[in-house]
Amino acid sequence: MKNPGAELTQDHEIMLSVREGDIQRLGQLFDKYSKGLYNYFQFQIRDRLKSEDLVQDVFYNILRYRHTYKDGANFKVWMYTIARNEKINYFKNNKLLKADINPEQSNKGDSDPEDDLEHKTDIDRLNTALERITPDKRELIILGRFNGLPYSLIAEITGCTVGAVKVRMYRAIKELKDQYLKIAGE
Repeated sequence: MKNPGAELTQDHEIMLSVREGDIQRLGQLFDKYSKGLYNYFQFQIRDRLKSEDLVQDVFYNILRYRHTYKDGANFKVWMYTIARNEKINYFKNNKLLKADINPEQSNKGDSDPEDDLEHKTDIDRLNTALERITPDKRELIILGRFNGLPYSLIAEITGCTVGAVKVRMYRAIKELKDQYLKIAGE
């Protein structure tokens, strides 16, 4: 089993060497985090190519602002803060607020067509429910439930306390559930 603390230390050491000029090592961080960042953007933007572009923009900004990375910083928090800023800029420039769960990504394995149709219906309802909640609540759900980040990292990324994140997450999930049930009843 992986040790999360050791993983964070390794990421931190890699980023420190990138900061000092060993930019080739950024590829290790890209390989490790690009898929999670892609999902972070894709769940909100629903545009595969733009999501890929935003992942590239995040790593470009990591390289561009590497001198601002601090000793003792948490790389994952720093990276997701950059990603969050990229997402905010994208929405400001495009006036779009979307979320999506791709049925192909979440439906693994063989199943019968009736189950597939029911699964797709559930996915469509969830996407619609995600679109109906506020962007801040949507972001919390995506970071916490889809990307699996712990509350402590979400707190650092969003600039809130862990307690505030827990309360907001509870409210976000409750609102998402209410929206989902409303859609299912329509």
